[in-house]
Amino acid sequence: MKRPLATGLGAVLMSLRVVWGFISILIYVRNWTAIREDLFSSGDGGLIVPADVADVFLTIGFSALGVWYLFYGALAGLVFSGSNWARIVAMSFASLSIIVVFLDWWNAGIPVTFRTSLASVALDILVLLALSAQSARSFARRNDPRFASTGEPLG
Repeated sequence: MKRPLATGLGAVLMSLRVVWGFISILIYVRNWTAIREDLFSSGDGGLIVPADVADVFLTIGFSALGVWYLFYGALAGLVFSGSNWARIVAMSFASLSIIVVFLDWWNAGIPVTFRTSLASVALDILVLLALSAQSARSFARRNDPRFASTGEPLG
C-alpha cells in the first residue's frame, strides 16, 4: 500500500514541531538570566535559591525538554513508516499538549500568542487532523490481521 499524503504530512508536521521546540530551547538558553530571575526570584528581587542551584534546575529542565523532542522526532519517524501505535501516541501527545495550553490560559490567564504557544498549538491541531484521517488510519493498520482492507475491525 502506498503511503498516503496524510501520513507523510503528519510526520512532517511532527518534525516541524520538533524543530520549533529546539528553536524555543535555543531562545530560552539565550535568555538564561532573565528566565532564571523570572522563575526563581522572590518578591524583593533576590533569588529564592542560589544562582548556581537555579542554573542546575534550568539545565535539567532544558535537557529533559531536549530529550522529549528527540523522542517526539523518533516518533515522527515511526509514524512515517506506518506504525499504528506511534500514530495513536502522537495524536495523544498532541491532544495533551493542546489541553495543557488551554488549562494554562483558563487558570493562569497565560495568553496564547505566537511568542508563547500559538505555533505549537497550531502544529498540534494539524497533526491531529492529518493523523486521524481515514487514509492514515488504514495505512497504519494495513498489516494488522484484525482489520479488513478498509481499516475497520472485523466482526
